[in-house]
Amino acid sequence: MTEKDIKQGEKAADGEVEQQKSFVIDEEFEQMINQMVPTTDDTETPSLTFRVWVIGLLFCCGVAFANQIFLFRTNLIWVNSFVTVLLAYPLGRIMAAVLPSYKFNLLGIEVDTNPGPFSIKEHVLINVWGSTGSSGIYAFYNLGAQEVFYDLKLGAFWDLMFIFASATMGFGLAGICRRFLIRPSHMIWPTVLPSVALFTAFHGVETEANKQKEGDVKHMSQLRVFAYGTVGMAIFYIIGPGYLSTMLQYIPLLCWFSPKDNLVLQRLGSPKWGPGILSLSLDWSTVSSAAMAVPFWSAMNQFISWVIFAWFLAPLAWQQNWFNQGPWPRMTPLNSTHLYDGKGVRFSAAQVVRKTDRTLDEGKFLARAPIHFTPFFASAYFGHIASLVAAIMHTSLFYGKDILNRLRNAKYDKDDIHCKLIDKYPEVPDTWYYGFLVATGVLMFLVGQFGGIDLPIWATGLAIVLAIVGTVPTIMIFATAGVTLGLNVVSQFVIGLIVPGRPILMMSFKCVCFAVSWQCRDLLIDLKIGHYMKIPPRHIFISQLVSQFVAGFVCYGAFRYWMADPQHAEWVRLGGNTEGMGALWGGLSFNTYYSASLIWGAIGAKRFFFDTQYAPVIWVGALAGLVLPIVLWLGHKYVGGQWWVLAHPAILLSPNGPGANNGGAFTSIIVSTIFQFYAYRYRSAWWKRYNYVLATGLDVGVALVALLLSFTEWEGPEWLLNCPSDGKCESMHYGTAPWNDFCTVFGPNIRDPRKQT
Repeated sequence: MTEKDIKQGEKAADGEVEQQKSFVIDEEFEQMINQMVPTTDDTETPSLTFRVWVIGLLFCCGVAFANQIFLFRTNLIWVNSFVTVLLAYPLGRIMAAVLPSYKFNLLGIEVDTNPGPFSIKEHVLINVWGSTGSSGIYAFYNLGAQEVFYDLKLGAFWDLMFIFASATMGFGLAGICRRFLIRPSHMIWPTVLPSVALFTAFHGVETEANKQKEGDVKHMSQLRVFAYGTVGMAIFYIIGPGYLSTMLQYIPLLCWFSPKDNLVLQRLGSPKWGPGILSLSLDWSTVSSAAMAVPFWSAMNQFISWVIFAWFLAPLAWQQNWFNQGPWPRMTPLNSTHLYDGKGVRFSAAQVVRKTDRTLDEGKFLARAPIHFTPFFASAYFGHIASLVAAIMHTSLFYGKDILNRLRNAKYDKDDIHCKLIDKYPEVPDTWYYGFLVATGVLMFLVGQFGGIDLPIWATGLAIVLAIVGTVPTIMIFATAGVTLGLNVVSQFVIGLIVPGRPILMMSFKCVCFAVSWQCRDLLIDLKIGHYMKIPPRHIFISQLVSQFVAGFVCYGAFRYWMADPQHAEWVRLGGNTEGMGALWGGLSFNTYYSASLIWGAIGAKRFFFDTQYAPVIWVGALAGLVLPIVLWLGHKYVGGQWWVLAHPAILLSPNGPGANNGGAFTSIIVSTIFQFYAYRYRSAWWKRYNYVLATGLDVGVALVALLLSFTEWEGPEWLLNCPSDGKCESMHYGTAPWNDFCTVFGPNIRDPRKQT
């Protein structure tokens, strides 16, 4: 590390570097972030060591197994990578203290069992292993839905080939994208900042933020703030919404202050039955550290989108019956992932799909048609189409020139200090990434042809092309705003329009397209953390690749272990609408995937949308996604002002779908206002020093308690604020117990969703 580099680092941290040519959304926020990220590096620090392999394998296997089992829960619980970061630190310190130093040669590489003190780079690489296990593998949605709802099993060999082909194809795409998604300083990746803050806190790395002093005030250490946040949240989660007082997951203000006999307001205020208007939640798992990580402008875009679609348009469509659904919508949950026929009876693929070839039986379909979903579900599909079109348009208008210039010239912008420091290490050759893309692509073609997933060559190729085209704009939004947009709906729409009546083909096509994009995003997250923490890129690549294959085998073992019990498959088939433990393990994610296969696969986009009253969901969504970015770009170009930039069309047009606790949206914007607006603006020194480590501590506290409760399957005592899943306390909450959110959603002519068939 030269004196010149140190001076350049200080200059970058103060935000005084020469203005880059690239388009910037929030320069002030970027400069604040630069003060929180290390701007020095020691190239001699141990990185991919023996300890990384041992501890990394341990957490990769453990977290992958746990999350694969949790995938079957009705209300999803996820062990995130922060748990790995927390638990790996003492293990690394113990190994460094007690393990003798023994050197040996393995495949021409010298290995030292104890190269010295446990380093921050080792810690980051162990997190790469753990994050691979925690991120999951998308192919299991496909495999689970096929087995439970279509009684289709591929066999172990083709299962594994499908898992590995779909899960690793994103490596090649990540290699292409890293030049303009990782190196530019304005690609801040806000959701990785809690991880960066936690690493620097654990290892005492000095940054501009924690060097700042306010007179003679002695500040509490970041590690202590993290510990207080973790322990405090764990205690609160046990006595509160996680165990003893589960009904605190829902604070439905509208239900509380509206008449109990006004079923319309009660159902609109219900965060579990309906959109949860004015509902809060004390369950941090529905909020997460994202509320304290993403910029406030991004959080406000998300909340405005939620208010427009979930609080206004979906209820209005439900009350005004925009889709001509008859009287049944008022007797059916608004917050539902299920499909219904014109009489409001639950619709199932077994009723219209032939068991022999799993294609649509048009006669049976017409007997049940028209098929409906709730307006809340319709708004989600509108948003998926609109947001993807808006993402492509917004990226083209605001970032198109930047991307083209970076593809032509890697040095388009002046390198910041992070690029200068990371360039001291050998980069991963492009041929490694491209070679992996070709190899996994060939494997995917073979699986599609011979694996039983009904995916012809042309469909496999189209899925890969669609993934490549859609990934750059969606990940660019994630890199700047911290908001995730997926390719799942547009992939369903395309293949369902081309080949209607084949749900297995649709699910496989969707899986390939979405998994490639999802995997690319996860790989780029690791690369950005490595970029901030100055981890050798080749060490990141090796850790990602090996851990992905390990996680694939472990997840498949967990999947087979759970599915070996026929009762577990039945719980998923019922979607949690049952008594006892089955209510907790309804696998809503699989139900959503299955419903999509019916809409876009068995029925097809033309039959379901363009030949019915649902056509505006698609074409109005596409039109909105096309027009809104142009309006904002013209305003930015010819009117000027920051508001045109901060209003992000893809986020404004991307509401969440049904099935979750809808009390989280209102709570999230309150948390974001406190930390990302007030503390950021008026307590900036505190914010830079503590905001992200506190956010991480809260996440870890919830994750540890959730992990404990899920494996022990303990249920808290029955009392006013805890209504167990067996429904024994219905007398305490008349008409509300099945949903546990205080709202009176059942009454005369209002059917209990648990009793629908």
